[in-house]
Order: sequence, then structure tokens, then C-alpha cells
Amino acid sequence: MLALLTIIWLAFAPASIPAQQEQGFTPVQGATLQARQEAAATQAAAARHTRFWTAYSFDVRPGVAVDVDFVSDDGRFAIRGNWDPGESFSVVSYPGLETRSLGVFALRDSTGQVERIDVFNLARRHEYAGYPVYWAGRAANEESLSFLRGVAVTGGTDRSHSPASEAVRAISLHDDRRVQDVLLQVARSAPAEAVRAHAVRSLGTPPVPEAVREYLAQVARDEREPMDVRRAAIASYGRSRDAQALSLMQTLYGSVTNRDLRRAALSQISRNENRQAAAAFLIRVATGDADTEFRKTAIARLGEIAGEQATAALRQTANSQDADTELQRQAVSAIARRPAADAVPLLIQIARTHAKPEIRRHAFVLLGRTGDPAAIDFLKSVLTK
Repeated sequence: MLALLTIIWLAFAPASIPAQQEQGFTPVQGATLQARQEAAATQAAAARHTRFWTAYSFDVRPGVAVDVDFVSDDGRFAIRGNWDPGESFSVVSYPGLETRSLGVFALRDSTGQVERIDVFNLARRHEYAGYPVYWAGRAANEESLSFLRGVAVTGGTDRSHSPASEAVRAISLHDDRRVQDVLLQVARSAPAEAVRAHAVRSLGTPPVPEAVREYLAQVARDEREPMDVRRAAIASYGRSRDAQALSLMQTLYGSVTNRDLRRAALSQISRNENRQAAAAFLIRVATGDADTEFRKTAIARLGEIAGEQATAALRQTANSQDADTELQRQAVSAIARRPAADAVPLLIQIARTHAKPEIRRHAFVLLGRTGDPAAIDFLKSVLTK
């Protein structure tokens, strides 16, 4: 109940009143966001501040949580939102948890140049590293996106937490139909590879327009593109998890030569919503690919896909007379990751009857980790003989 009340408070706490009155921000005036930021720089210079923040609120897209402290009722999922300078702000998707009162904060030097972009939850109190905050109120989406796009395409370095990279994250949090157009502009024009990769990865937030899909597919295939950008395009396209995504990932797996990109495509295939088709492709890789590493990867991914088709393939690999020992171990490990009702009977059978002692030992070890009553009874019966 406490967690639920915390979520509700974080989601609906008003932005402007606590920001200005409760947190001691200094309000600045101006007809536009740029004018208010310039007024902040003037006031900061008059006060001889070596560093200062300019901040404003914006329209936040639903379903995301930023800068929160939260622990799920079962204790298995936790978010710690304490800010640590030098660390990127995190964006979390968790059912029922969202923050709608967020602010874009730009840390500036004495000349007004942006040193850092961050997004803070305005319902939480922060120290802001001891620097003053000049509050510009609510920015229109167009103003905010224009400001952040400017930071992204001009302030870029290949540091993962550069102001340009964090500006891209902030852009993706806006609730506005122009977000993907802005991200496309950044992806095409930013000079820094890390910034382009961030923008490309952010383009995969559904729904993805056809024009964006075409761009992502082109980037993924283009051997002239940097590897991180191509990898980001594969991850971004794969997030749709539909038939179109599955088809492209299968094509990429068969056509690209880079091993990291093939591995990324295989990972997206395993997550596709068409579980039967995904399993069929993984089985073909697991049983027929000439590369042992990719056969192992496919076997491991099969352990994450429910269904008799995947289970049968893992059983066959584990017991095959032709499979090498390492592939068999991988198959047994994948079996152990399946629901206990499927995994335990297979593991018991392998522990009892497999021809290789090392595979039987591996099955025994995995049975002991399940905590399943049937597995415990089997282990007791073996130990008491």
C-alpha cells in the first residue's frame, strides 16, 4: 500500500509550485524559453556564480518513471533515484509507475555554456550539487525540443554521458508527435557517434512510423555506418517485435558479417512476439549453424521461449549423440531456465540416463538449484541409496 501511495504522489504532484516555492528556485522572466535562459545567465553573472542551473518543466510522455525511489511489493524490483554527479539519469518502464512532473535541468558554467543536461523529478528534493537553480517555468514543447536538439547536435562528444547524449534522452521523454522527427534530425546530423547511437536507439519507441523503420533498416545494413550506430538500429527496429521486425532480423543474421551484429539480430529474434516462428529460426541455428558460438547462443535463447517446440529442441540437443559436450551443457542449462514443470522432469531424466558423466553431474547441480519438491525428492533418493 505504501508503494502504491508513493506512486500516486509522484505521478500527480504539481510541477511549478513545489519547484519554485518548496525548493527555493529563483524564478526568471521572459517571453520565450530562450529569453528566460538568457535572463538566468545575466542574473547568475551579477551574483558571480561560477556554475548554475537553468530548469523548466515540459509535457512528459506516459508510462515512464525518472528519478524515483521505489521497491515492488514482492521486493524483487527496486529503483533508487538518488542523483550522483557524473551518472546518467535513468528512465524506467514498470507497470503502474510513472512520473509526470519532470524538469529539464541544464548545468552551465559562468559564461552560460551547458556542461550537463539532466532530468529530475520535481516531486523530489535535491541538493543540485549546491549550485543555484533558475526556474523558467513551463516550456512549450516546441521550445524545449528546439533547445535540446541544439545541445544534441552541437555539444556532442563520444562520452556516453555527454550533455548531447543526455539531451537525446530528454527529447525522448516528451509527449509530442514531433519527437521522432527531432530524433531523426539528431541521428542524421549529430557529429558524435555516441549521440547518433542514442538517437537511433530512442527511435524504436512504439509506434514506429514506416519512414523511421526504413531509416533504421538502412542504417543496420550500411557497412559505412559506425558499428555502435548499426547495433543501435538493430535494437531499435527489433523493439517492434512484429512480423516485419522478425523478417529483417532473420535477413540481417544471414547477411551481415560482423559477429556482434549477428549476435544482436539473434537476440532480437528471440524476443519477437511470434514465439513459434522465433523458436523455429533458433532451432535451425542451434542445429545447423557452422559457428559453434552461435549454436550455443541460439540454444541459450531457446531456454527463454515457452512451448513444446523449444523444449523438444533442447531435449534433442542435450541427448544427441552427435552434439559436443559444451553444446549439451548449454542445452541442459537452457532447460533449467524453463518453468519447473517442464524443466525438472527433463533434468531428472538427464541426471539418470545421460551417457556422459559430466552432463549428468551438471543436471544434478541444476536440480539442486531449482528448489522444486520433485527435484529435492529425487536428490534425496539418490543420496540415500
